[in-house]
Amino acid sequence: MRFWTTVWGLVRKKAIGPPVAVVAIGLALAAYFLVPSRYVSTASMVLTVPATGGTLETGPQQRLGLTNPLLQFNDALRTTAGILILSTNTPEVAAELGVTEDGPTVLTVNDGRTNPDLLGISTNGPFVYVEVESTSPAVVTEVMRKAKLRIRVELAKRQTALGAPVSTHIGILDVMPASAPRLVVTDRLLGAASGGLLGVVAGLGAAYGVQRLRAARRAGDPGPQPEPEPQEHEPEPGQEREPEEGRKPRPEPEPWPEAAPAAEREDAQVESTT
Repeated sequence: MRFWTTVWGLVRKKAIGPPVAVVAIGLALAAYFLVPSRYVSTASMVLTVPATGGTLETGPQQRLGLTNPLLQFNDALRTTAGILILSTNTPEVAAELGVTEDGPTVLTVNDGRTNPDLLGISTNGPFVYVEVESTSPAVVTEVMRKAKLRIRVELAKRQTALGAPVSTHIGILDVMPASAPRLVVTDRLLGAASGGLLGVVAGLGAAYGVQRLRAARRAGDPGPQPEPEPQEHEPEPGQEREPEEGRKPRPEPEPWPEAAPAAEREDAQVESTT
């Protein structure tokens, strides 16, 4: 509680609060404009069954018709969509599309679980969701075009490799065409918030440290104090007092003469009377 009271007191000071606020705002603006701009484009596609179905009827001379193997699974379209998603999310395919591991471009291909518009229905439909994010609108548009084309080519190649009749090939349609690249400000806002918070913490921390240092110095330096008066050194019994510098020792008084004998006193009295 004492710490926060001290911080609040620092904020209210005109010499500390306004400068810290100016520094925090400056850092926030600098971070907002220094963070590179990013753009994103999204597209949603869905797999469809051909109008003639998954089996090609043959002549009476043949017993069984020709069937598309990809349509023989339970929930076949969703299974095929999963195959396309897995085959596209490989480093080799990403490199062909112009997406490097440490580059500025990010490619996302899934069943729509990252798209709020498809989140509720992606579990019931064979969707393929594509999202491209990069620092350039032109790069976003080009990578999106290549990614959609690669998915269509991959679907056709797999069906041809399995020997499925062309009339039974699964189709793919655009549910939501590729959107125009739009600016994403999330990174800039996070950078601005981080810069502003750093300015406030650094400014108040420096002011608090200076105040504590000054308080410690004042507590350790009480100021000039009067010098104590010199005290005379009392000699021990039987030891003479040492004379101080610049002063002569005081002469000791002569002892009183001892009392004369009684006979001598009487002679002295007789002489005085005569």
